[in-house]
Amino acid sequence: MAANVNPAAKKKPAAKKTSVVKKTPVAKKKPVARKKPAAKRKAATKKPVAKKNTAGKAAPSSKSAASGKSNAGYSDRSAWAKKKPGVKAAEQPMMKALRAEHRHIAIVMQLFADQLKSIENGELVDTHVVYEIMDYMVTWPDRYHHPREDLIYGRVAEIDARAADEVDTLQRDHDRTAVRGREVLKAIERWREGEGSGAAVAKSGRAYIDHMYEHMNVEEKVVFPHIESVLSLQDWRELAEDDQLRAVPDPVFGTRVQREFRNLARKLRRNVRRSVERGTMVEWIGIEALMESLEVVSMAYESARDTAGDHVRAAWEDCQDLFRESAVTAPYRCAANNAKLALRLLGEVAEISRDTLDDLTRVNQERKDRVRLLER
Repeated sequence: MAANVNPAAKKKPAAKKTSVVKKTPVAKKKPVARKKPAAKRKAATKKPVAKKNTAGKAAPSSKSAASGKSNAGYSDRSAWAKKKPGVKAAEQPMMKALRAEHRHIAIVMQLFADQLKSIENGELVDTHVVYEIMDYMVTWPDRYHHPREDLIYGRVAEIDARAADEVDTLQRDHDRTAVRGREVLKAIERWREGEGSGAAVAKSGRAYIDHMYEHMNVEEKVVFPHIESVLSLQDWRELAEDDQLRAVPDPVFGTRVQREFRNLARKLRRNVRRSVERGTMVEWIGIEALMESLEVVSMAYESARDTAGDHVRAAWEDCQDLFRESAVTAPYRCAANNAKLALRLLGEVAEISRDTLDDLTRVNQERKDRVRLLER
């Protein structure tokens, strides 16, 4: 009995040891659970690194721009950075003024092109209006519009070094444009005095117009969007404080027309009225032509419908007569008669279609002739 009690007593401490061994791993799991916040801190620290990478995306483009330099031509769009995505900011007053001045220049260039066309055709033109056109271009855009653009371009070159070559090309092109404008003005003066030919004026004037359109298109489509994406509100405030960027009243499109450009202003207003009147007349002529065309088609439809009805009635009456004569041979004879009448109907419908097409062509030609009369 005593021998049996002693081993049982010895087993109890052994059980306690096993329970102690089980508790030790549980105590070790606590630091493992504490590692989770550390993992979260690492993930949080990665976010600023990702922001730095996204913010530094401009660095590769600047390197590529440095390695692949542009040809310094203002039509080379690779030197201008793409516009930053996002909400479009409100248009700045200076940019709005520059775009309005471009529209004014385009209106004057259109009038100049019309005058040059009249000179080339040998028609009578107001030589003083032709002179005032180029006098305006030399007096206003070359002295006020282009220098204001150059000042804004200079600020862009200070901020974005990649656009420096393009800005320099644009500024030099403004200088060349001013020289060309004075040359065209001198050619017009010689032509008015009888020392030059109208063909020379038309040739130099056409080249000047083409250059102005090309230059303004590049500025509107490439340069101006880049300016708006680069300059900040602070830059615009500083530019607005520059006295050289103050708005100067336009001598033709301003609130008061200067006396030396009164003929040009009157001619422009007359062209505006004529364009409105011409647009109204062209629209009315088109409506009349459309109504007449619909009438022609309606009459052709009625004629084809009446012709088809006559052939159907004739075929029915012929078949009745054939059946009265002989019921045995009537089906074959009716089929042959119907085929003959169908061919005759197709011929008459084709003739109606040809007449209709001729009438529609005549209506369209009359419309073109009436519109051409308005251009004289």
